[in-house]
Amino acid sequence: MSSSKEEFVEATEGSGNNGMLSSYVIAIIVGGLIAAAYYFLVLNKKKETGTDTKRKTKDVDVDDPVTTNTVSLQDITYIASKLNPDSTHLDILMAVASSPESIAWGLKAHLKRQNIVEERKEEDQKEAREKKKDSSANKSSSSNNSMFELDDEGWADEDEDMQDDEAKEKAKLAKKAEEEKRMAREELKKVNEKPKYVLEGLDDGVIGQIWVESTLSKSGVWPPPDMRFLDEMTFEYDGKQVSALDHPGLRRNLCHIAGRTNSILLNSHPELLEAAAQQKIDQTYFRASQEFRQRCAILLEAALRTAIGLRNSKLAETIVETVSIFKIGCKSPDQVDWFDGVMNKTYGTVPRLSISNVSIENPKYEEMAAGDTLVIHLDLGRQHAEAFTRQKIAMCQKQGLPPQVALQTYHEGWWYFLRGERLDGDVEGSVLEIKTDGILSQVDSADVDRFKKAKFDERLLIAWPMIVQNVAQKSGKVKIQFKAPPVPGKYKITVSVKSQDFLGADQEFSVEADLVDDKTVERKPKEEEPKEEDGKK
Repeated sequence: MSSSKEEFVEATEGSGNNGMLSSYVIAIIVGGLIAAAYYFLVLNKKKETGTDTKRKTKDVDVDDPVTTNTVSLQDITYIASKLNPDSTHLDILMAVASSPESIAWGLKAHLKRQNIVEERKEEDQKEAREKKKDSSANKSSSSNNSMFELDDEGWADEDEDMQDDEAKEKAKLAKKAEEEKRMAREELKKVNEKPKYVLEGLDDGVIGQIWVESTLSKSGVWPPPDMRFLDEMTFEYDGKQVSALDHPGLRRNLCHIAGRTNSILLNSHPELLEAAAQQKIDQTYFRASQEFRQRCAILLEAALRTAIGLRNSKLAETIVETVSIFKIGCKSPDQVDWFDGVMNKTYGTVPRLSISNVSIENPKYEEMAAGDTLVIHLDLGRQHAEAFTRQKIAMCQKQGLPPQVALQTYHEGWWYFLRGERLDGDVEGSVLEIKTDGILSQVDSADVDRFKKAKFDERLLIAWPMIVQNVAQKSGKVKIQFKAPPVPGKYKITVSVKSQDFLGADQEFSVEADLVDDKTVERKPKEEEPKEEDGKK
């Protein structure tokens, strides 16, 4: 891999630069499609709204209809109705956990476990009866045998001795036949029986949801210390309205969230480590926890798409932070020291980007005008590329895999959020319109109005995802294309760079742009640079 700079991919609509598309680091514009979704499974939903997957490499900005192909309409409208610009990371996770289909999913998992427990109890009772039956049969056989083994010291005559020998032989054969039948039954049972789960509450030393709640409670993080988001809400269960923690499906979801955000505590707990070593993990809970994480990723993607459609920069950035902490398994993006310690121990470095040579232009004209399509250029360096590559290759070699696997199976997601501030006067936030089409057309107008109150400098100009697909990529050039504010004036364009995989790697920079009124200013097109042909200009 050359250390020279390479094009990360110019994110311009309809770009025909195939060389750029083959770059090791690809920036894909999906109009808010969160890059975190690459490592999660897609769940089928009852109600779906379509999206054109062919548009993944096109420049789609916040003006596009908010649609999703993986989340029910009911879920996304619920999440949109519950979030606001000041929502916290925990608020966002609780909205995801308490969406209608999430609750249905959690309840289904709860009921499935109940069925497994009942089946297991019946099997245990049946097994106990069979053992008792076998034990009684053995005792009876033993008792019968003893009849023929008595030494009567000559009291029996010769004919009786012969009869005793015959009876002994018959009893021996009967016992052998019974033992063969018993062994055959056991073999048949092994072939036909379902996998036997070890279950918390039934098997000694097995840990599951009860253990997670108890362990978190001892540390003061269960129930979740801040339940304001759900405090005034009730949920239907068994024909009644109950609180969040009294609904078994929702309680299970909240336990998954609390466990994930406190995984630093749980994953190193001696009791969990011992149970894992002894294969005493209740899979009806922990396997479901992995499935819940996949579901959360999809709903967080949908929430981000909605925030971008609502043009709210603060909420969009908070959602990306939520993705990162949920993926990493910590409570807050402020846990940078802990995360840096893990990175230094694993890779010998911390993941960081270097950004330089930032500029802004209109590719077609010398002057930039209000409403133009502008491009921000920057040089990007991945300071952690070499250390990450070395460690990934070492891990592959240790597992007996070819080094190419480390280079090809890698994903690292970043977001660029652009917002503007007018420096020579005021501008109304409404000039950046929130289009209430697509899914937003199904959201209550009062919920959308909360976001329409946002000021101009709180609204998104564009959200730009970038996915690094090769761990060895060291540097490259990035071009961010966006539509300039529609009102002429002097602006500061701020770019917030957010990581969905790392803590402490976020940064922010800005560029200034004088936007003229193209109706009053005559602009001269830029001269096209001569193209190279056969190595000559």
